[in-house]
Amino acid sequence: MSLSCAHKSLKRWHLPDPLVDVLATGAVCLGDTVICDGYANTKRVRVQTHIHDDHMDDFNKSKGLQDIFMSPETRELLIAEHNAELEYRDNLKPVRPDHPTQLDDGSKLTLLPSNHMLGACQVLLERPDGVRCGYSGDFSWPLADIIQADQLVVDATYGNPISVRNYTQTEAETSLLEVVATRLRQGPVHIKAHRGTIERVLGVLDGAIQAPIVASKRLLREVSVYQNNGFAVGVIHDLDSNDGQSAQQSGSYVRVYSKGDGFGNVPHAGTSITCSAYMVNRDDPLLKFSERSYQVALSNHADFKETLEFIVASGAKLVITDNTRTNGLTLANAINERLDGVTAMPSTNRIVYE
Repeated sequence: MSLSCAHKSLKRWHLPDPLVDVLATGAVCLGDTVICDGYANTKRVRVQTHIHDDHMDDFNKSKGLQDIFMSPETRELLIAEHNAELEYRDNLKPVRPDHPTQLDDGSKLTLLPSNHMLGACQVLLERPDGVRCGYSGDFSWPLADIIQADQLVVDATYGNPISVRNYTQTEAETSLLEVVATRLRQGPVHIKAHRGTIERVLGVLDGAIQAPIVASKRLLREVSVYQNNGFAVGVIHDLDSNDGQSAQQSGSYVRVYSKGDGFGNVPHAGTSITCSAYMVNRDDPLLKFSERSYQVALSNHADFKETLEFIVASGAKLVITDNTRTNGLTLANAINERLDGVTAMPSTNRIVYE
């Protein structure tokens, strides 16, 4: 399948009902049985692709009414975040990449890593009639293993043709390390990032700076799951412990923030850094607001070109773009214009009433 600039008519959207779609809640439907990252009373099986809040819709309802499949790492993170009760639920079913699961209707479920955060996965449902329904999940690029689907729902976070990064994530990590090392000479450094990205930050800093690192108890529980799964993130101190208090009194330390840590609610002495690719220059991973405020374009999402590469590599002929967030319509247009042999249309965003 080749990239092409040939125009494809939007009339191609008028097709028989696809077997994949995205509901108004953001939940992704695969075939008749499976829903991803959401709840619908017509679906017996839920797949939890990862633990970011915007993918956790109606999880409490699902855990009482559905079988929930996920990676072992996602299950560990959920247990660490919520409560011990989850550990004993037999309907929370971990699925390893090398162990496809047979469902009651005869279909086969396979989860492959998406490299978005620990435990995040792509989803493939192979129906009894042989049709392969897939969902990219949130993903970064490149990927070692890519689902092979006939019909595919693809994340459209960076689905706009202007959303291209002309630098590598290695270069972004180098920029982060340089600004942290420089600003630590002037005092403490405060770093905020999404879950998964903040653990990348800790991996970048591990062994490269001499200053102590402190975090909240909640974030430390999450980090411990990463450590248990082989991630080298170094020694992190509880900010309320004696070591954490000593570090903060020293005046030269790094405080890391993620979900629930209140980064924007209090003024920070020293330097503040947000790690996100949102609205950063496409040619430079470092955005400097002032001597005390920066943004570094660390991202665990594929950009526009990488999204097209993923679609080509998946072999999908019909692509549904997630139009419940941003860029779904734009990405569908771009796929129809640029990818030979692929038909794309935005998700219906239909409402399912119980």
